[in-house]
Amino acid sequence: MSQRQNWSRHVDDIIRSRHYTWIAEGLGGMPHEEALAEILTDLIHICHRTEISFDQLLSDCQKRCEQEEAGVEPAVIA
Repeated sequence: MSQRQNWSRHVDDIIRSRHYTWIAEGLGGMPHEEALAEILTDLIHICHRTEISFDQLLSDCQKRCEQEEAGVEPAVIA
């Protein structure tokens, strides 16, 4: 994974504007793993800057995901 330029400003802009859809901005067409790594990295930066425990957030989200998947037939992705 390459070092991103201007990542700090990008994260600041997201936090200030609360336009969380900007997290994935510019990642269209990237391989899934690479794009998700960029998104997750931005989420970690946002957690650090807003004093949110990323580990707690991840745990809560894992539980939510398990609950959602338990109640819904998973989609088949080609």
